[in-house]
Amino acid sequence: ATGAKLWDFPWGSDRAPKCAQPLPTGEDRIFLSAGYGMGCLLIEVKPRPDGSFATTEVWKARTMKTQFNNAALRNGYLYGLDDGFLACVELATGRRMWKDGRYGSGQSLLVGDLVVIQAEQGFVALAEASPDRYRELGRIPALASKTWNNPAVAGPYLLVRNDQEAVCYELP
Repeated sequence: ATGAKLWDFPWGSDRAPKCAQPLPTGEDRIFLSAGYGMGCLLIEVKPRPDGSFATTEVWKARTMKTQFNNAALRNGYLYGLDDGFLACVELATGRRMWKDGRYGSGQSLLVGDLVVIQAEQGFVALAEASPDRYRELGRIPALASKTWNNPAVAGPYLLVRNDQEAVCYELP
């Protein structure tokens, strides 16, 4: 209502860009991640009796280093691109379950129990969102050149684009 700052949490240096969106993971926890060697962490934000807020680091790790990819949460596990590889990290501990595939500085999108990956090289891949193992289910040569853009799903359509072209696929 007033625009006043309620809390802050100092993280890393000003020299390392932090482009990935913070991910709320419950009522009082937020997952943060950045590339360029920063890594990731989970913080907890709790109200104090005086009305102010306390921020506490729950864990900190280098198990996911998103450059500008936004991680997604499913059933207690985070999925995102860690230095260009798809990774799965346990939310409660920060422990990496697996890291595999080569997607460059692309983007990922969680759709149900699947991860749609728009690779920097232009292709789109589909992988399982399972902590048990990495499994790419398939890929299509969607775009002809480099892309850093987010894929989008609207109803039965997958939309991908870069600075030169846009493509729409009808999903089964």
